[in-house]
Parts: sequence; C-alpha cells; structure tokens
Amino acid sequence: MTAIAPATAPSTAWTRRPLLRYAAGIAAMPFLPTVARAATVSGVAVPDSMVVDGKTLVLNGAALRTLTFLHVRIYVVALYLPQRSADSQAILASPGPKVIALHYIHSGSKDQVQDRYREGEKVNCGGGGCDPALQADFDKLMASAAPVQEGDVTEFIVTANAFLVLFNGRQVATFNDNRLGNMVIEGFIGSHPPSPELRAALLGVPM
Repeated sequence: MTAIAPATAPSTAWTRRPLLRYAAGIAAMPFLPTVARAATVSGVAVPDSMVVDGKTLVLNGAALRTLTFLHVRIYVVALYLPQRSADSQAILASPGPKVIALHYIHSGSKDQVQDRYREGEKVNCGGGGCDPALQADFDKLMASAAPVQEGDVTEFIVTANAFLVLFNGRQVATFNDNRLGNMVIEGFIGSHPPSPELRAALLGVPM
C-alpha cells in the first residue's frame, strides 16, 4: 500500500458543532507527544513543537484542508519533524520520529471518517501500488477510527520501528511496523496530496 490518508470528501455532509479546545501534555507513555502551543492557523491553535520519545520535533508546516467548491473547512493539518525540511522524499526516508496532526474543524461520524480513509486508499493505491501485506494494518487503522467533533485531534506518529495513532491524546492503535505510518505521511506530501497548496504549506515551499 502507498500513501493512505484522508483525501476526498466523505459520502455525506459533515455537521458543524461548537468548537472544543484541545490541550495536550502527555508524557507518561513512550512516544506520546508533549506539545507547546504557538501559531494559529485558520483559528486553530497549532503547537510550534512537540516532544516524542524524548526528541523535540518542530513544526515544519501547517495548512487548512477544505472540501468541495464551497470550500468547507474540515481540519488543519500540521507536520512535525526533528528538523525542518522541504524535501518530501528525504522526509519519507528519514527514521523519524515524525508526526502528522489533524485538528478537526468539522464533526463527522465514524463511517464518515472511515470513508475518508477509503478514499485516500483509492486515490493513492488505485493503480495497484499498495503492498497487499499491509492490508491487515489498514483494516486495523480503519477500526481505530472514531467519530470526530470540532476541536478533536488525531495524531499519526511514525518512529524508526513503529506507527502509533492517538485520538485526543489517547493511544488508539499501535503497529510494530512504520510502513503504514509513512504511507499516511506520503498521502499529504507525496505525489497525490489532498491539494497542491496543502502539500506546499506542509513542506514550506512556494506554489
């Protein structure tokens, strides 16, 4: 499988809910990030750094994700790396840790979140480029999906030997292989991102 990440609109409209403020300060378990707030992107507070497994990661870039011609605001996505880089291939090849964080601005059901994973898989794996051996991991990722509300945060943490998924600071899935995690990151900064503008913002390069 290559580059699995939310890519297109869910099958039904996402409903707007009151904004919930997310605050994280988790360091009790290995790999769980401790974050520091700084920048604001489209009204969402985005930490300018976080600590994962004792390593400080810096904000490489952040962007607003919108859908449809109405430009419906869905989430703000942020990429964290040990050091800033504009080279997508070098980022994907690096051992990490590295993190993609989704700060939701719209709410949606579990089925809608899963629809987004499926659409990402279709866009990025439709040509048969996905490794069938990772199908079980993808199914596990799908099962970990939860309904989201405004203010919720999903973090995809990739280390040299593992891939973890956190939802509002709670670990919801662990994989003893980082390939699926790198594919998630590739879905945002690879050849089939949600949008060219979003990819450029995450990499800090001009359009």
